[in-house]
Amino acid sequence: MTTYQTTAVPGQLQPAAPLDRQAVRHLERHAHEVLSPPARMNPAVPLAKAGVHVAIGIGGLHGLMAATTSTDHLAEGERTLSHLHRAAGHLREHLVEAVPEEEREARHRGVIDSCLREGLTVVASLTAELVLAKGRRITVRLTEADAYQTVELEEAGQETRTLRLSGRDRLELHDGLHEIGRVVWLMLLAETAGERS
Repeated sequence: MTTYQTTAVPGQLQPAAPLDRQAVRHLERHAHEVLSPPARMNPAVPLAKAGVHVAIGIGGLHGLMAATTSTDHLAEGERTLSHLHRAAGHLREHLVEAVPEEEREARHRGVIDSCLREGLTVVASLTAELVLAKGRRITVRLTEADAYQTVELEEAGQETRTLRLSGRDRLELHDGLHEIGRVVWLMLLAETAGERS
């Protein structure tokens, strides 16, 4: 294992400076050396799997700094986002294993209630039509009434069914739905500010 060289002083904030490509490259190599071996264990725990994708994400950051064309930039950016997304998925797996379900559910409900108290936007319900192979279409509904714990599926010629989401899926879904709420809330703020000026 190589020694990672850094000018950082423990406990002391460094002055602001531009992102340094060579320093990011050293960090990427060090991250791979530290995070890759645990992820190769059989079976690897979710945090180890998350770690290796974070290391690859740091490599992606370096790749974005080195990209020479817009096509390279887009491809490297998509690759990096994919690995960071996978890291987040493994972190959710860890949370599902480490935190009792009733505590996760209470937190989900608490986050929704907290957002409403603070005047933030919450997705009350979401209906989407999914197109499957061979032209099948399924309507999917989620609501905040049960903290997005179940999904209702409706398909022509079939009985409507309600399925309970797994813990990891629910965590992922919460992120997405809260992000929709946050983006729309920011748009509404900008619109209001524009009307005032």
